Amino acid sequence: MGAAMTATEFTTAAKLCLSFALPSVSTGVVMLLDTENNELAYFKEDKEVKHLPKKGIVWDAVRQRTLEVRRLPVPDDDPIRTVVPNLVQGSGQVFVIVPVVDQRRSSYRVLVLLLAVCDEPSEVHFERLRLLERNAMVAAARVLAHETSEKERATVENMLEVCGDLIDLDIVSLSIKILKHIMSIVNPSVCTLFVHEDSTQELVAYAYNGVALDTEMRKPVVESIYGECFTMGQVLNISNVQQDLRFNPRIDTIKDYEPTHLLCVPVKDRGAQGTQKVIGVLVVCDKKNDRSFTKRDEEGLLYSLHFCSSMLNNTLVYQRELALKKQNEVLLQVAKNLFTSLDNISSLLREIMNEARRLTNAERCSLFLLDNSKNNLVATVFNSDLLKEGTLTIKVGQGIAGYVAQTGRSVNITDAQKHPQFFKEVDKSTGFFTKHILCFPILDSSGAVVGVAQLCNKINGKFFTKYDEELANTFSVYCGISIYHSKLYSAVVASQSRSSLATELMLYHMKVQPEEIEKIRRSSLPHTSSFHPDMCKMTFSPKILLKANDDTVVAVMSMLNEMDLINKFQLHPDTLGRFIIMVKKGYRDPPYHNWMHAFSVAHFLFALYCCSNKLSCLDDLEVLALFVSCLCHDIDHRGTNNAFQVCSKSPLAALYTSEGSVMERHHLAQTLCILNSPGCNIFENFSDSDYKRIVGTIQNNILDTDIATHLKKLKFIKEMASCGYDRSNPEHHRLMCSLIMTSCDLTSSCKTWESSRAISDLIYQEFFSQGDLEKALGITPIEMMDRDRANIAEQQLRFLDGIAGPAFQLLSQLIPESAEAYHALQDNREQWAALKATGKRFSIDITTDANRLPTHVE
Repeated sequence: MGAAMTATEFTTAAKLCLSFALPSVSTGVVMLLDTENNELAYFKEDKEVKHLPKKGIVWDAVRQRTLEVRRLPVPDDDPIRTVVPNLVQGSGQVFVIVPVVDQRRSSYRVLVLLLAVCDEPSEVHFERLRLLERNAMVAAARVLAHETSEKERATVENMLEVCGDLIDLDIVSLSIKILKHIMSIVNPSVCTLFVHEDSTQELVAYAYNGVALDTEMRKPVVESIYGECFTMGQVLNISNVQQDLRFNPRIDTIKDYEPTHLLCVPVKDRGAQGTQKVIGVLVVCDKKNDRSFTKRDEEGLLYSLHFCSSMLNNTLVYQRELALKKQNEVLLQVAKNLFTSLDNISSLLREIMNEARRLTNAERCSLFLLDNSKNNLVATVFNSDLLKEGTLTIKVGQGIAGYVAQTGRSVNITDAQKHPQFFKEVDKSTGFFTKHILCFPILDSSGAVVGVAQLCNKINGKFFTKYDEELANTFSVYCGISIYHSKLYSAVVASQSRSSLATELMLYHMKVQPEEIEKIRRSSLPHTSSFHPDMCKMTFSPKILLKANDDTVVAVMSMLNEMDLINKFQLHPDTLGRFIIMVKKGYRDPPYHNWMHAFSVAHFLFALYCCSNKLSCLDDLEVLALFVSCLCHDIDHRGTNNAFQVCSKSPLAALYTSEGSVMERHHLAQTLCILNSPGCNIFENFSDSDYKRIVGTIQNNILDTDIATHLKKLKFIKEMASCGYDRSNPEHHRLMCSLIMTSCDLTSSCKTWESSRAISDLIYQEFFSQGDLEKALGITPIEMMDRDRANIAEQQLRFLDGIAGPAFQLLSQLIPESAEAYHALQDNREQWAALKATGKRFSIDITTDANRLPTHVE
């Protein structure tokens, strides 16, 4: 017995010892503690186990922990006869009952039960029996500890093997494997595994008794007993289901099986930082041996689920990610299909319905658009076909589609014929039998209903699922966006058509008449001195030419001719003349930013060219680009600045705000428009590289007339001036062009005092007009735009000191011949300073005559 390691070995050895300890033993039985059930059991060699009945003379002796000797026979109804059948009357024999108690534990549990039929024992036999008790206690404790250790090792090995087998990314297959493992542990009549579905708040089972279900089984979390286990996260062990009010046969019955014993175990996944989340519920019903589920059963299932839960959660996460990936792929393809049909609303609606049918596997689909003006749902495409008789109209609130349009909520109907809002007349008229309906709203970006889609009859399915609802609601977002953009696209196309017509009309009115070109063609280009003897001086004010009514178009061509640009670049006279006339007509007539301003800016470049060795710091193409930029830099100026365009939210601001320099970009766009007009491309003979270069240079020059852009470059221009201009440095060329362009644009500051003073009147006339417009819009204008607050002399000094003065100073430093302009500017500054010193605030003369001196003071 001391060498026994198993229950069978122990009982065999103990029986042999029993025969030596007692006299004439005819029957001997040894029962060992079954630790799984905490009962005394009879272990046979064929591994059959019989447990000690819990009543009768033996059970009484075990409960009393006392050795008993009874005369035979044992009563016929005593259940011990099922374990020891040969309890009959013998010649002087007795029935000996010896409970062997574990005296090492305070609980004094019975480890072994020795039963024998033998002759009347003597005192010597009792001494042997007590010695046998002590040895049996030690040996049994060792055997039980060894078997417990072996069972734990086998359990761990089994779980490791099971875990290896549980690596499965398919939820149905994994459920089957888990259930088979659970059934091997508790041997239940019914076993299933529910997993929680977040989107529907339901418990879903995919397998039953280790076999895949044809259709998933669903139980509500809120009403079912399984939901109670899930919500509480605690084991529910019910020994008599029929007497437990928590069990609802209508909801909790599993495949028409109503159990007697029910064990529900929450499946918990361990999260980060030791947190646990219930992800499902394991349900087992009725052991096949008709016993109730024990605490040990609970512990065994919890132990197994401890390993299975991680695998289950990983598979659920993978399934969700896989479904999401597939859904995204499908929706991306849907978006691609929808957005290729934006140009035709009927094609788009037909495409929407086809995609909706494909996504949800529906038999039919209809789409209605909401007509808010009439409170109707209107379909021009029905069941994926164009309606032959115009449109189908449904009142909002009428039928299922009308209800969805009215409430903005989806409707999933499993039995359409029994639904009170279903309109059966449609089925009668079409011959189509509607079984299931999934109807969902199509919303715009603000959440307002713009349409309704109605899907009928799930193919290969009992009804539309929760997943179909989610997919439909996501799909509706794409529908809303595509319908919105289709309408927007139609509006843009219509707007473009109107814009094209407006441009065509504008170009018609700007059209150069043949006689204008003929006049230029007939006349030879005069020398610029014929217009005025001082044309080559930088301080000369070209506005004087207005008095003589001289032709500024011819004057422009004469300047280009004397700069030898017509000859060098082979500019066709007709094309050049047409271009200049178109540019002139492109200017509006605000007080200052008009054609004469453009002419004056171009004239200053001409004068600078004449006095500075033909602007030898630049190449000829850059000089031509500068001259064209001077002519075009303010085309279509409206007499208001960039800030006004933005704050008034003008169409120009909508076009150019994101890029900055709103007006300058508009001037550039108008320049390119004229260049692209028939017969106006003066660069038509240029090579591709020269064409790209001159257009790019013109672009930079015109954008540089934005004072904000000039101020950003000022630092680099100063650095260039301090270290010296390098003609071989392309960046110095760009900076030089920028400085010259800005100086030309500010040329009014370096004219004679009389001219400069008169031009300032025109500038402030524009400023104050803008200020008046801003006041009308509820905007407070800045000081120099406000006729009630502006001090012109003070504003001019700020302008000369902060912007014009530094620019002309740098120009005279880089091109010394331009010093004449800088000196004139300084003279004008002294005049403005003297006016400011009087302490009086000068107003402007409302006149368009730039040569008329201001005559009054406030």
